Parts: sequence; structure tokens; C-alpha cells
Amino acid sequence: MQEPVRVTLWNIPTWAAIFMYASQAMGVLALIYGLYRRFRLYFQGKPDPRLNNWPRRLWNFLVGAVGQMRLARQTKPGLMHALMFWSFVVLFLGTVLATIDADIAEHFLHAKLLEGWLYRFYEVTLDIFGLLFFVGLGMAIKRRYIDGSVRLSYEWGWSVFLVSLFLINFTGFIIEGIRLQVMAPAWASWSPVGYVFGAVLGAFNLSETALRHLHLATWMTHSVLVAVFWGILPYTPIAHIFTSPLNTIFTRADDRPQALRPIPNMEEAESWGVGALADFTWTQLLQFDACTECGRCQMACPAWNSGTALNPKHLVMDIRNQMLAEGGMPYSAIGGFANGYTNPTVQPGAALVGEVIRDETLWACTTCRACVYECPVFINHVDAIVDMRRYLVMTEGRMPDTVSTALRNLERTGNPWGYAPSDRMKWAEGLDVPEIEEETEVDYLFWVGCAASYDNRNQKIARATVQLLQKAGVSFAVLGSRESCNGDPARRMGNEYLYQMMAEQTIGTLKKFRFKKIITICPHCFNTMGNEYKDFGGDFEVIHHSQLLADLVKEGRLKPEKPLNETITFHDSCYLGRYNGIFDAPREILASIPGVELREMERSRERGLCCGGGGAGVWMETHNNKRIEQIRLEDALAVNPNTVASACPFCMIMFDSGSKVMGLEDQLALRDVAELLAESVGVNTTKSGEEESEQA
Repeated sequence: MQEPVRVTLWNIPTWAAIFMYASQAMGVLALIYGLYRRFRLYFQGKPDPRLNNWPRRLWNFLVGAVGQMRLARQTKPGLMHALMFWSFVVLFLGTVLATIDADIAEHFLHAKLLEGWLYRFYEVTLDIFGLLFFVGLGMAIKRRYIDGSVRLSYEWGWSVFLVSLFLINFTGFIIEGIRLQVMAPAWASWSPVGYVFGAVLGAFNLSETALRHLHLATWMTHSVLVAVFWGILPYTPIAHIFTSPLNTIFTRADDRPQALRPIPNMEEAESWGVGALADFTWTQLLQFDACTECGRCQMACPAWNSGTALNPKHLVMDIRNQMLAEGGMPYSAIGGFANGYTNPTVQPGAALVGEVIRDETLWACTTCRACVYECPVFINHVDAIVDMRRYLVMTEGRMPDTVSTALRNLERTGNPWGYAPSDRMKWAEGLDVPEIEEETEVDYLFWVGCAASYDNRNQKIARATVQLLQKAGVSFAVLGSRESCNGDPARRMGNEYLYQMMAEQTIGTLKKFRFKKIITICPHCFNTMGNEYKDFGGDFEVIHHSQLLADLVKEGRLKPEKPLNETITFHDSCYLGRYNGIFDAPREILASIPGVELREMERSRERGLCCGGGGAGVWMETHNNKRIEQIRLEDALAVNPNTVASACPFCMIMFDSGSKVMGLEDQLALRDVAELLAESVGVNTTKSGEEESEQA
């Protein structure tokens, strides 16, 4: 029996082969030129060294681009994209092998690469992946044009892409089917899909001459389609097949990706933050161009879900389109219209901040990083938003009145609510809380934070935490009146100058004393002092109170014995969970308490919905039909608890407000994990005056 071998350019005359090579060369050259036009736009941005930590960068590439693990978080879209991506890759590699076989091995070496068992494997593999490509394309077409989704983009570029890929794949199988029908090789069954196509064509009883003419016409059409596909690719949404993998490589690869970056040389700058495209770094501009328009960030965004001006997908698209417009690229063809959305301010010469991106869009962000977590190509929306807030606040002096008041309070009183510094320790009345001295050393410095120091509701959490530490015999102390805001609110509001001033002041104060670790109640303090102070010489080990309390329970130093008989759902704080990966410690505390039934909300852990308090949300006035905290409380009500537990003072403030608006005070208790543990341990956390008031 004749050995299987790939036939080179069967039924293709010389003139057609020359046309094919010429058209492919033109298509590839157009591709290279189009990508050059895009890539050169990134380098108007500021320098940002990204050649460090290559092991992590390669890992991000393997996980994000090759393995597509972030896409797989959503099963059906992940499967659809995996089928299309891997089929495209395998079919492309098959074309490369065929080119090597015909133009290198056969032409120069007078040998065949694709013959025998390798050719059989080659044929069956490409046919299987060609069929899977059809399946993936079918899923994409159904999802986009039959099922429909508010999160997807529908401009013509996507239709051109899907139709082009379908026609390229379809004509490829027609070509193969005709060849198998005419040649009838013994190994035809190793091309199962092509064999079926050939059998269908054979049912029409066409002559061999007719089949050969059809083969040549289809082959020429296939060549033109492929050449045109390469040529237009840089001007369609599918340019992300190049930009997205690049972004997975050049995304932040440091140990603290959740930390905002300081403004370099702030004292020497004439303007601060990002007010124009050139103020971004080149890697940020690459990020915006890597967007796949999948809309996952949009669906996860609490601000968008509550009806604010912020849509993180549109924000990225608008910045990208502005960059392309300034660079003379046809931006309207690559995402200017999505679900009827268009931004008429995107045009050369438009102000990036204030016109293309409106002020209210930037102030709606809660900095929860849900968008960052969901993005399959590692776009960091939050850093860009804070950069533009810095421009608004520090360069333009534009901000909501409530933000201006909070910043002024931070400068004058050391807390965003404007309370007197002398009142900072009133929460501790009657508890005999030790204040640290320079000559003493303790295991833990308890950083109380502004919310727990001044807010009546959160003072109870501080008292519960202190009494639990005392009961467990923990060596700790507080700063007392020497404590001042660590600057986190100022930084998230965009006043980097005030933040750095407060951070350096706090670091200087902390370095005067001897302690091993810092305990915080507030996840925002935890993140700032544990992750962001390192940029200013403040290398402290910081733990959250839920972590320490969970450890004390495990060690037997705290023994929750009193049954609470409560059905509890736990709300994950964004800055504790998504920012810092602390999900288990609060749940371990709740699981240790007798009589507690823990029910998880549908959106929990990494996908937990924000309370709305981060990113200055606590101080923002909103006029939406439904506030974020109300949406989150509805999530809680869906699992029918009688208590919502949390581990963040901001969350407590937001839920307390939302509960009152929704009339849930008698239906739903709001408690910190420390309060629940204290009750089970047998600690009375109320002040004497409060107890008398309650008894009355």
C-alpha cells in the first residue's frame, strides 16, 4: 500500500500559487504595519521598567494567555474561548508545518516532513481541531446574536471577525473534501471531517473537471480570505490576540500588586496624576489596548450595578479609543459602539479627564478591584482611576464637596470626620487599655483606626477586640492620642501629597516604639500599613484582628462556649479579601462558635460584592435609585440569615445606613466577628452608661 504523504499544491497552477504567496505576503506586511501603528502609541507614555521578575511574568503568560485560567472562571464563555483559541493555534501551527514541508523540506532538502504516521496524526489532529473551531464559533455566534448579553460589544468588527473565521475554516474543509473525493487515497479516513465534506460533494455527482474547477475557485477564495484577515486584524477588536498576551507578560509582577504606586519626584512636578494620555505609563496604555471587550469587569462592578456613571469596560474603551484617535487609527471600527454606547467626546484634541472621562465617572469607583479580579487579561482599572483622581484633586482642584471636607478634616484634625484629636480614646473608657511607651516593649501594637475611634457603632468593635485580647492574656498596647489617620482615605481620594505626609508622620511615630506586630480592625489600614508603607520605609508586619482572634481560638486561649443560635452570613471586605486574600480567618471564628449556622451568599469570597464604602465611598453622596450597600444587603437577605457578620468598620457604617433606609433594623442584626466571638466567650462589651440605658 502506498505510504501516506501530503500532496503539495494539488490542482494549483503556478500562477495561482504565485498569487497565493503574493497575497499572503501583502497580508502579513499589512499586519506588521498595523501592529506597528498601534504599538508605537504606547511609547508616548511614561517609562515603566518591566524587565524584572521574569519567572513570574512567564507564569502570568502561561496561566493567563496560554492556559486561559481566568477565562475558565466562567464555564461556558471559558469553554467557548478555549475551543476557539486552541483550535486557532493548532490550525495555525498546522499551516506553518505545511509551509515548512512544502517550501523548506521539499524544496531545499528534497525530503518530505509530512508523511507516514506523522502525516496521519497531522491530518486527524487538524480535522478534529477544525471541527472544534466550528463548535467554538457556533457557541460565540449563539451567545452574541441569539442569546444576547448586555455586557458584550456589537460593532461590525466582531461580526467581520466571526464571519471571516467561519468562512476560512469552511473553505478549508471544502478544499480538503474535494481533494479526497478526486484522489480517493487509502488514508482518506484519517481526515474524518474532510472525508464527510467530500462525501457530501460526491452526492451531487459532479464531474472530476467540475470538482477541480470548484477546488481551485475555493482555494483562491480561501487564500484571499486569509490574506484579508491578516491585513485587517490590527483594525478590528481581534487585535487583542497580540496585545492581551503581551499584557499578561508586562503586567505588574512585584510582590505587592494591590499597592498603589507613589507619584515619582512629586516635589519637582508641575502637574500631578494623569490628565492626558502621555501621563499614563506605557504599560497602562498597553493595558487599555489589551481589552477584549468581554464585559466581565462591567458585570462585577458595584458602581455600574447601582446605576452610577462608571462602567469600567467603557472607561477602558474610551481611553483606548482616545489613544487611537490621537494616533490617527480608525477607532470607531474597533469598539466605539457597544450595546448602543458611544462616547462623542472621543476625538483628537479632547481633554482626557473632564471630557472623555467625566469627573463623576471617576468618583463613582469604590476601588474594590472586582474589575481587576475578573479581567482575563490583567487590566488594572483601579490604578488608572486613582491616577486620574490625583489629577482632579492635586492639579485641577476639582472634587465633590464631601471629599473636600474630608480632606480638610484630615489636614486639621487627623481624621476624615473632623472629630477632636483629644476624643480619640473615648471609645476605651473603663477598659484600662495600656498606652505604649518608648521604654516598654509589647508583642502587638493595636492600631484602632479612625472609624473605630470615633464612630459610635464601630467603637463597640474596638472594645470587643480589646477585651478579647485582655482575656487571652495578649501583650498589647495602643498609641492613644498619638494615633492619627494613616492617610489611606487621602490616597484613595487622590491627594497623594497629603497621604505621603501622613504616612511619613505615622511611620516616624511607629518607629519610636518597640513591638513585634501591628493589629488593625480596619482592612483599609491593614492594606495601607502592610503593603503601601514599604515604599516609604515603613516595613511593618501587620495582621488583621480576625487573623489574631482565629489563632487565639485555635490555641485555646479564647474558648467560645456560649451557643449563639444564629443563622449568619459573612460579608467579605474587599480590602481584606480580594486585596489581601484573607477569607478563611473570619469564617474560622464563626465556625468555632456553638450554635452558629453559616450561610454563604452567592457572591462571596473573591467574588464578594463591595459594600460601597471604599475609595471615598463612605464620604460620597450618591443619588442613585439603589445604593451599593442596599444591593449587598439584598444578597444577604437571599440566604435568609438573622445576622450579617463583617470584619470592616467601613462595611459596618455602610450596612448600618442601608439597613435603616431599608427598614431592616428589627429583621437583620449587623455584627463584627469580634463582637460575636466576645459574646460566645462571655465578654460584656457595652459601656456602663450604655448598659444602664439599655436596662432602662
